[in-house]
Amino acid sequence: MTTTTTRTGVRRSAGAVALVLAASALLATGAAPAGATPGCTDETQPTDPILGLPTGDGCDDDTPPETGLTASATPNAAGYVATPTMTFAFTASVADGDPGPFGFECRLAGGPQAHDWQACTSPVTVTGQPDAAAGGYTFAVRAVDLGDRARTPDNVLVPPTVTDIPDEDPTPATVTWGQDTKAPFVFVTRSGYDEDTPTQPVMTSATVPLRLNSSEPGATFECTDNGRPTSCTGPRWEVANPKPGRHVVTARAIDRAGNASAWSKPVEFFVPRNLTRRLSPNRGWAKIRKAGYFRGDAIRAEKRGARIVLPRTAVGELRLIAPTGPGFGKVRLRVGRRDWHVVDLSGRRTPLTQVTVIDRYSGMRTGRITLESLSNKPVVVDAVVARPNRFPPAD
Repeated sequence: MTTTTTRTGVRRSAGAVALVLAASALLATGAAPAGATPGCTDETQPTDPILGLPTGDGCDDDTPPETGLTASATPNAAGYVATPTMTFAFTASVADGDPGPFGFECRLAGGPQAHDWQACTSPVTVTGQPDAAAGGYTFAVRAVDLGDRARTPDNVLVPPTVTDIPDEDPTPATVTWGQDTKAPFVFVTRSGYDEDTPTQPVMTSATVPLRLNSSEPGATFECTDNGRPTSCTGPRWEVANPKPGRHVVTARAIDRAGNASAWSKPVEFFVPRNLTRRLSPNRGWAKIRKAGYFRGDAIRAEKRGARIVLPRTAVGELRLIAPTGPGFGKVRLRVGRRDWHVVDLSGRRTPLTQVTVIDRYSGMRTGRITLESLSNKPVVVDAVVARPNRFPPAD
C-alpha cells in the first residue's frame, strides 16, 4: 500500500508538472510578446500556488528611479574647487509610487582612489586626492531599484519575451571638478630706474609700466595704489596718467580656484608736479607745448622776476625738471623763507633734465615753494619733485 500510494503520488506530480509546462508553453506561444505595463512596480513572475513554478511572464517596471546629488563645494566658473575634501549627498526618487527598496552605486574617475561602479550609501566623502586640472575628477552616482534588479519578469521556463529595462537610473548624477589647494606667489616689478633714489624712482613718462607675474598660469590680479583698490592686469600693467605725488603699489594673485596669494612687497614711485601758468601770481610766464615735455607742456619766461609759487608742502627733497640749452638763463628756488638755491639752465641742449636742488639728506622743511627767473634770458621750466625724505629698504 505504501509503495502504491507513493507511485500514484509520483504520477500525479509528474502529470501536474506536465500540465504546468504545457500551460506555460501555451501562454508563451499563444500570446503576443509581453512588454512594459503601465503602473507596473513589481516585476515578480506569477507562480503556481501549490508548486511555486512560474505560470507566465511578469510585467516590466520601465520607470527607473531618479538620482539627486549635492556636493559640499561647487566648482567655480573655471571648474575648480580650493578644498582637498569633497562630500557628496544623494537621494532617490520615483514618479510611479514604487515602494522600492532603493540603493545606490557610485563611481569615481581620476586620481589614485578611482573606482568603477560599486555599492555606496549617502554621504560619500572624497579626500586626500592630489591637485588636478579642471575636469580631473568626476564623481557619479545612480539610484538602483534593488527589488526589481533581483528579479526578471520573463518566465524562466520559456524563451524570453519581455524586454527588461535596466533597474538603475540611466542618467547618473555627476559632479566634475579640478582641485587647487595651494595659494600662488606674486611678483611685482617696475621698469623705471632712478640713479639717485632707486627704490623711489621719479617717473616722468605718461604711463608707469609695471609687471605682474604669478607662479600659476591663468591667475588674475588685485592691486592697490596708496591703499586704494585699483584695476590691474598682468603680465604688463601700465598706470595711466598717475596723479602727482608718491605712489605705493601692492598686488596679489588669485589663481583659477580662487586661492589668493599674500600681498606683494610694496613697489614705490613718485610722479612730479606739472608746472602750469595758473601757478604764477604775476605775468611773465607763457604756456608752451612740445612732445618731449612732461605731460606735453611747460612754461617759459623771458623776464627777470617772473615768479611761480606752489602750495605749502613738506620738503625733504626738491628737484627741478627743465630743459637746458645755449642761451638759457638762471632760476632760483626756495622753500618757505629758507635760503635760495640757484639753477643754471644754460649749456648743452637737453629735452628733460632733472636737477637736484635740495638733496634728501639735508633735513625736512615746510613752506611754499617759490621759483623765480633771475635774468631776461629765456628759461623753460617743466615740473618739480617735492617730497619728504622717506627711506624705504633697498630692492
